[in-house]
Amino acid sequence: MNHRAAAASWPELEALRSWMREARGELTFVQLAKRSVEAGRPVSERTLRRAFGMRLPQEETVRAYAGAWARWTSARNPEVDGAGQALRAFETRGLELLAAAVSTAPERPAPLWPPPVYVPGPISTWPALTKGLKRLYEETGSPPLRRLAASPGASGCLSKSTISNILNGKHPTLEQLTALLAAFGASRKTTGGMLAAYRRILARPEPPAVYPCDIVERAENEREALHAQEESRRRYRGIAPEPELDWYDQQLRNEEEAKRRQLKMWVDSLSDEELAALNQAAAVPGRDLRSELNDVRDRLGKAPGPPQTA
Repeated sequence: MNHRAAAASWPELEALRSWMREARGELTFVQLAKRSVEAGRPVSERTLRRAFGMRLPQEETVRAYAGAWARWTSARNPEVDGAGQALRAFETRGLELLAAAVSTAPERPAPLWPPPVYVPGPISTWPALTKGLKRLYEETGSPPLRRLAASPGASGCLSKSTISNILNGKHPTLEQLTALLAAFGASRKTTGGMLAAYRRILARPEPPAVYPCDIVERAENEREALHAQEESRRRYRGIAPEPELDWYDQQLRNEEEAKRRQLKMWVDSLSDEELAALNQAAAVPGRDLRSELNDVRDRLGKAPGPPQTA
């Protein structure tokens, strides 16, 4: 059995899931998501898939199932009249089943750890959201992540590694954030504040880099990310990592690289007349100065290890 907690079930919820299976029909979840977008009720494939394992799906998920069913039915029977009326009737039945499942849902079991009391303020950045989640986690007594993932509130939407990543700064999805707050046992006020902060962050674009330090920091982060990707590719291909130079050798290599770039720019800037004059000055028949300079440039660029010094 999966280590995640199985979602609770009762007859009304099973009736709703039966309706969802009918709405899905022969479609895959990817096709189901595509049909829901075509119906003007977009819901991600992941949300549609997990609706079967959640304690109770959201109303927009039920409407997305109904819209996808209508698109699928009309595609199979394009000559059938009254498609709009059939959609409304099918959707109404799904919403009624959802309301019945909500009204008959069993009460939540007693919390496994002390519920947090922290209520967030006007959070508007990802680091602040992560800090708030860490505070909630500490107020619950810092229970083991495996127990959090297996708690009824998580509804099978979280794993131990997912919770760890979120608490260490990874941006959660709305579904993951909601499940984590439920696993903490957060109050309605705390949950509302955290979800409002999540929506504010998504609605606020990242500000452009204005200050020099900010520009340098972002460039450095991009450089480190590219370096990490390159190292990962080299390890995957079985290529040994390059030896890391000490400060002095790195300075020598940087100086040699600067000289190489200057030489390259100078070679590329020479005109044919200037090359002819230099070849003539060399006074060696058949000598091609451009080729020699290019060879020198290539050797400097490909030389392994620290540069040689006189």
